[in-house]
Amino acid sequence: MITKKSKKKGSKKGTKKDDKKGAKTISLKEGWERINKVGILPFFERVENMDNEGELQKISIDKQQYIEVYDTIFTMCIQREPNNHSGQLYQRHSEALTKQFKEKFIPILQSVKNEQGVVFLKEWEKRWRCNKWDVQGMTRMFMYLDRFHVPNSEDLLNTSEQGYTLYRQNVFEQFKETARGAVLSCIQRERDGEEQDRDLLRDSILVYVELGNKLKKVELQIYKEDFHKALVAQTKQYYKQKSRFWLDQQTCPEYLIQAEKCVQDEEGRLASYIDKYSNDGLMTATRDEILKNHQDELLLTKKSGIDSILERTVGTEAQASREDLSRIYRLYTPVPEGNPKVAEAIKAHVCKLGMGFIEASKAAKDADAHKLITQLIDLHDRFLKIVKVQFQEEAVYHKALKEAFETFINKEYYVSALLARYANDLLKKGSKLSSSTNLENTMDHVVMLYGYIRDKDIFERDYQMYLASRLLQNLSESEQSERSMIGKLKNEAGYHWTSKLEDMFKDIQRSKELMDGFKQKHTDFHTELNVSVCTTGAWPEASIQPVKVPSDIGMVSEAFKTYYLSRFSGRKLRYQMNKGKADVQVQFNAKCKKILTCSTYQMLIMLLFNNKKTITFKEMLDLTGIPREELEAAVLSMAHPKIKVMRKAPNTKDISDDHKFQINPGYSNPRAKVSIPTLSIKANKDPNKVDPAIFTLRRHQMDAAIVRIMKARKTLKHPDLVTEVVKQLRGRFTPKPVDIKKRIANL
Repeated sequence: MITKKSKKKGSKKGTKKDDKKGAKTISLKEGWERINKVGILPFFERVENMDNEGELQKISIDKQQYIEVYDTIFTMCIQREPNNHSGQLYQRHSEALTKQFKEKFIPILQSVKNEQGVVFLKEWEKRWRCNKWDVQGMTRMFMYLDRFHVPNSEDLLNTSEQGYTLYRQNVFEQFKETARGAVLSCIQRERDGEEQDRDLLRDSILVYVELGNKLKKVELQIYKEDFHKALVAQTKQYYKQKSRFWLDQQTCPEYLIQAEKCVQDEEGRLASYIDKYSNDGLMTATRDEILKNHQDELLLTKKSGIDSILERTVGTEAQASREDLSRIYRLYTPVPEGNPKVAEAIKAHVCKLGMGFIEASKAAKDADAHKLITQLIDLHDRFLKIVKVQFQEEAVYHKALKEAFETFINKEYYVSALLARYANDLLKKGSKLSSSTNLENTMDHVVMLYGYIRDKDIFERDYQMYLASRLLQNLSESEQSERSMIGKLKNEAGYHWTSKLEDMFKDIQRSKELMDGFKQKHTDFHTELNVSVCTTGAWPEASIQPVKVPSDIGMVSEAFKTYYLSRFSGRKLRYQMNKGKADVQVQFNAKCKKILTCSTYQMLIMLLFNNKKTITFKEMLDLTGIPREELEAAVLSMAHPKIKVMRKAPNTKDISDDHKFQINPGYSNPRAKVSIPTLSIKANKDPNKVDPAIFTLRRHQMDAAIVRIMKARKTLKHPDLVTEVVKQLRGRFTPKPVDIKKRIANL
């Protein structure tokens, strides 16, 4: 009869060994009694009697006894069938552990199940340590099963995993909810301020983690299902109730301090005794219930919310409010959509402040022309510092600050006009503004506000007009400051516009060289002439009014014209008398001779009195050809009660053709050289009113953009063309689609 060949390698080897040595066959009953009596029961007893530190007794098992147990198991596993007892030993191994769990573990845990949580957890953690020792010791005794029997058998776990599986089935499943409840109860008491044994809590939670790790294909699943979900649910419920109570009782800053303490406490629990897997779930639950779900009510609805905190960033409470803002950033950065909501609230607050400054400035009606710009600079500095320090330069807050300033600055052209005037006074000679500030720093602020202006062409035209006035009348504080400002504007706006400003400086420099050459060639004139030759296109366009000049002025001006055309053939040269300055020597009486620094128009008026002592306004109009409005400003400036260079009859503010004027013979002034101002014709100009020339220039720019695009693209759909034109011109101004369509139709 042929018997079935055994799969167990040990059986073959065992057969040879038995054959050679003639070893006695060990029966299952005899062998198991020896294993149980000599090995298993004494070991279990030692585990049960572990000391308070959780260590086994130092008394080790006798070496001969261990060898006897191991050899017995080895022999029983290598015997020939039907005396090979590998399968029965595997089963008896499982039964021994199960018996130990049922007779020792379960009764003890059952006895403390209804005790205080800490009492149960101490036994729960001890039973887990005992189990690890039991399983480890049994695995060493039955090592031969893991080496040969388990690998050659289907659906068998190794002895270690089998031991932990039995513990899970018999002990863990029965008491896991009790242990979880005890741990969660301790956590809640700790949240309420009661000190807990964190080492015990850590070891108790580790049971869920380590048991899963001991079982293949389970790992953290036990922890997730049996502990983590309940922990997150309890955390949500706890902070849902607490946050409502705190919100009703505390101010926004107080609530934020409480919220930060809770977040830090939960992070401390994670670091001390809760498994790191719970980090995301636990912290999300905490932040959702304390911060996210109450964000609008906390920051926007409460009187002590974000608006109140931002208002206190100036004054005695500035430091405390800035700490509150830092706390808001720390707390809401990990919250989804937390920072964007805070940024929107800050944007709304800055817009409100900015619009308030603008409305107050309008109501004041030029009480302080530069107060608004100074306020906006201070406002920007204040919130930029908050963004950099308190919000750690987070992009969403930079964006909110930018959008806030763009919103209120571009509601109308009021700020743009005042900013250009501010820049003019900043760079103007003798201005209080330029002498009382850090010039470079203030120029940076001007460029910063300029960057927020969408319709930059309006500011640019005003700035160019002011610059032209400073250059032609030699009113710049310093050329270096002017060029520094142009460099800063170039960095912000690009080369196209600032190249015109640079050309204006080049014209002034060339004009100085021309005058040097002219004076060397013509030395016979009694009248000293200085001409600034301005290239058309580089300077602001202005209509040239032809005026009548006295012969001595006419001779020297014609001589320069001839000299210029001889140097540059093919060019045209026309004089623009309303932009110049003059030094005129006036003999008021026998004892009073003064040099008056005045406009060119005022010079032409005073030269009339060389031929006649009293002149009517109508005669001035006819003899000079100066436009009526500008003539009125020039004459009334000299007849002003604070100036009194001329007499006017009748002495009234208005003027008509028959009013008479004469040089004031009673004029006196301690200074040898007196500056005569000119009343501004545009003093009452509405800052929101846009110069019609701007719209003309915009039409030209739209035409040029359309032509450029169509040359490059050849064919383009109408909506796409409009979009492309807007994209190209956005840096200068934002064209309206209706205007673009009109220009397309016109072309």
